Amino acid sequence: MERRGAHIVDRLMETPSAHRGGKKAATGVERIASHARRNPEELYTVLMHHYSVENLRVCYESLDGKKAIGVDGMSKEEYGEQLEGNLEDLHRRLRRMAYRPQPVRAVEIPKENGSMRRLGISCTEDKIVQEMTRRILEAIYEPVFIETSYGFRPKRSCHDALRRLNKEVMDKPVNWVADLDLAKFFDTMPHKAIVTVLRIRIKDEKFLRLIIRMLKAGVQTPGIVQYDEQGSPQGSIVSPVIANIFLDYVLDKWFTEVVSQHCRGYSAIIRYADDVAAMFEREEDARRFMGVLPRRLEKYGLRLNEHKTHLLAFGKGNARRCLQSGERPPTFDFLGITHYWGRSRKGKVRIKRKTSKKRIRRALKQLNLWLGEVCSAYRLVDIWKVMGMKLRGHFNYFGVSDNRQALIHYKDKACKLLFKWLNRRSQRRSFTWASFLRYRARYPLPRPGRLVCLYAS
Repeated sequence: MERRGAHIVDRLMETPSAHRGGKKAATGVERIASHARRNPEELYTVLMHHYSVENLRVCYESLDGKKAIGVDGMSKEEYGEQLEGNLEDLHRRLRRMAYRPQPVRAVEIPKENGSMRRLGISCTEDKIVQEMTRRILEAIYEPVFIETSYGFRPKRSCHDALRRLNKEVMDKPVNWVADLDLAKFFDTMPHKAIVTVLRIRIKDEKFLRLIIRMLKAGVQTPGIVQYDEQGSPQGSIVSPVIANIFLDYVLDKWFTEVVSQHCRGYSAIIRYADDVAAMFEREEDARRFMGVLPRRLEKYGLRLNEHKTHLLAFGKGNARRCLQSGERPPTFDFLGITHYWGRSRKGKVRIKRKTSKKRIRRALKQLNLWLGEVCSAYRLVDIWKVMGMKLRGHFNYFGVSDNRQALIHYKDKACKLLFKWLNRRSQRRSFTWASFLRYRARYPLPRPGRLVCLYAS
């Protein structure tokens, strides 16, 4: 009823990369994490022994059984009918390096610009191996990621990244912001470059071969399996942590250890997956960074999306001058939120935010498509219930400081779409507007709750 897979991209932006409930995966991985915290430069030569039957069982139990199935058509429940035998066989194949991941099933998700975003859905067995691989990589690299990296990391969210952005712009001498967007990042990461970065700290060749096989598993499209030397499928459990490791080396560490050292003024970077905001005190530092960044990315097979990458004067001083002269200060979008300048109740200049127009249009378009599919196929009570879930999900993500009016606007538009489609269930109208309002009053839809404060320390 909710069109499984239709909102996968949104959920990827809002939640961790994998289900984190259940037991922790074994003492060996925990020892890796504690050792990595004490010795951030430690090299790791033996990792494949962590793929024990016990650890694989824990990873199986942590999988979400409601997720879509892969090309083999086997669900988590079906795999679990002979769980011990399947895990023993998987363990033997991993030890002999005979394990071969199956191709991922491709799902196309439309983007707001008319193009398609490809997601990959792995088989249950491959998800188990990916989950164990994710835990090992996360244990090794999580302690060395920079503080301002937020994407798909434990106990970090989009709201934390937005809160840090507000703190940097308001409390630090930030005058220029570079809003960066990497073109088709997950589809263009070169496999050779990924392995080169991993080899800096991981010396277990069998473990690296396993990751290479995951990257080269291929994508099952109608009638053919496509193989490529680039990309890591979005939707894969292990892709987010591989992307973080790659960008931490290519961009984050380079910025903090090289770029900042050559800046004459203050500089900082905030990254959530492939969404990046770089901040500078001096214009010459910002323009010099924008000049060398394309060459740095090209070295590792990446490039900027020139249409979505901007350098703008986004500081308190410039905003104050614009507001006093009646001009409109520049704005930029980060994580689906439009950041703009306004005045507080005391008349002071401060950064504000609202849902970006693109995200509102996309959300309403998806809602309209969904209502068109279900309005005649399901009972009103079921449609009403799922409608409430969709509104609540939108409010949970976009319910941040200053954004209440945009949330109310979205709910009004959503209710009008619901009213329109309910009256198309038959030739006879189901509701007048007055009766629809009475029904909504009797069975209230969710309202924007308490907004997430982005000013807290």
